[in-house]
Amino acid sequence: MCLARLSVFLLCLFPVTAEAADFCVDVHSKKGWQRLTLPDGKIRRVSFNGSWSVINGIYKPVGPRGYSGKDAKSLGPLYGYKFDQSYSFGEMLVRDQAGRIVPFAEFAALAVNAPDPSGTYSFRINDKDVALWDNAGAIRVCISMR
Repeated sequence: MCLARLSVFLLCLFPVTAEAADFCVDVHSKKGWQRLTLPDGKIRRVSFNGSWSVINGIYKPVGPRGYSGKDAKSLGPLYGYKFDQSYSFGEMLVRDQAGRIVPFAEFAALAVNAPDPSGTYSFRINDKDVALWDNAGAIRVCISMR
């Protein structure tokens, strides 16, 4: 008990300063654009966890890079259901404050070097709104800032 009180006393005397804070959003495959607002600061790291699928039960879950190989080829005839034809089915798309849309991998690579990343970003699966109903899963995106 005495040790616990001493620990609390020392924490009050010498507060621990946070070096980084995580800002996260769960990007669901059955929803359109989903927003995350970042404060002033510098991005230290962008990470993700989870997976999702288009046409649940037929195509295996994938990460934010979407479908490739055999699955991408079999999805080819459905290209009209992609939100953005430039990117893979199931790829995570990111829209910045200026309205530019890039794939998650590009966003993650560029965000760390952005001079002022504060603002609102939107994330979604590369699948049109009318085709979201048969998707499954979510990918959690976390941005560590200092």
